[in-house]
Amino acid sequence: MPDKLTFPLSEKDISRWLGRDVYSPIRVSSLNHLGIDQKKFLELYTSFFEELSWDPYDPRRLRVEFLKNHFPKEKDTIQTFFKSYYLGEKKIDVFNPWIKKLSQKEKENFNKIQPWRRRSVAQFLIEEKNKEIIITREKVDQFAQDVMGDDFRSLPRVFDEALKKHVENELFFSWIKHIYQLTKEVRPQAKKIRMVAHFMSVKARPQKPGDNSPEGAHEDGADYIVSALVINRINVKGGESQVIEQLENGNKEIIFRHTLAPGEFIFQGDSKDEIIHGTDLWHHVTPFAINDESINEGWRDIIGFDINVVE
Repeated sequence: MPDKLTFPLSEKDISRWLGRDVYSPIRVSSLNHLGIDQKKFLELYTSFFEELSWDPYDPRRLRVEFLKNHFPKEKDTIQTFFKSYYLGEKKIDVFNPWIKKLSQKEKENFNKIQPWRRRSVAQFLIEEKNKEIIITREKVDQFAQDVMGDDFRSLPRVFDEALKKHVENELFFSWIKHIYQLTKEVRPQAKKIRMVAHFMSVKARPQKPGDNSPEGAHEDGADYIVSALVINRINVKGGESQVIEQLENGNKEIIFRHTLAPGEFIFQGDSKDEIIHGTDLWHHVTPFAINDESINEGWRDIIGFDINVVE
């Protein structure tokens, strides 16, 4: 891979660098290269992420892991409460029998497990009628990823619907239309496409990196994804986006890596792309740390898309 990238680039460029074929679609580009006014887009969206609600699911999961690690002989009993607590059906009090056994220092560390990710979602149905692209916003009742049943991401989560001003504007609709066209480019037979937009703002703290992919390299369970359109990188270093191929022997190889700047994005095949296109692509973004530690926090703000061909 060259030291300096020239956008846009695709799986054909990556194939050339690797010396072997990558068949599933990859597009790395920027708003500018799509013909969208990048400066105007970023200026509009840069402050929106402060308006997002905190994601409660991450700290719930980590609190249960904390207790299981501290009480390994009782981890199976603790795990029985995980689903109801994770989904918000039960409060933290359900774990009081174990919390009360923690030392004062352990309780302090337990209480430090707080939300670090803000997010909202919006869903759209996109189709073309009489050569016009029609965008219809739909309600998102709950969010669950199409992954294995024992993966916590398969549990149905409810996130705030994105505010109208965040998604129902000319710039965002232009962005949706371009992603629709990218999808049609790689699946020409597609007639209707459903997209779920994810607004995510992830915080880094002193000695606590920001982590947008705590599950590690993964698939989202969609046909295609925009793993990230980066909007803000505020006082952070790191956060490298990686496109990963799972090989036939089960090993995973990073085939592309790049730290996306504001206005840049990656579009790629996701679940079952090895059947449709021929290469099993996964994705990951590495943790990021505070750049200037005299400032007590850093932020990486992105918009992602899960994209599914409806018909």
